[in-house]
Amino acid sequence: MDNDSTALKPRRGSVWLGLVLGVLLTVLYFELRRYLSVDPIHWVILLGAFQWIYILPLVFILRARRHPRTAMGLLIVGLLVMAAIVALFMLNGFPHAF
Repeated sequence: MDNDSTALKPRRGSVWLGLVLGVLLTVLYFELRRYLSVDPIHWVILLGAFQWIYILPLVFILRARRHPRTAMGLLIVGLLVMAAIVALFMLNGFPHAF
């Protein structure tokens, strides 16, 4: 059997590290609200759109550095935030703030 077999290589990264990283990035985004004057409903829409601008490149970087579990945790947080945003709009009856 070959020693370079991918089945024998330990997995790198941690899903928990990705979850914590995603939560910290989301909290940092909310902290930016103190310095910008944006309507709250627009701020939530911007969060949903722009979070992927910083999450996706970070996921690709983590996967390239062979940390797939950390990338998976980061994607889980991104999807949970998107689900929360969709739930917020559904509970409020899709407010038209434009």
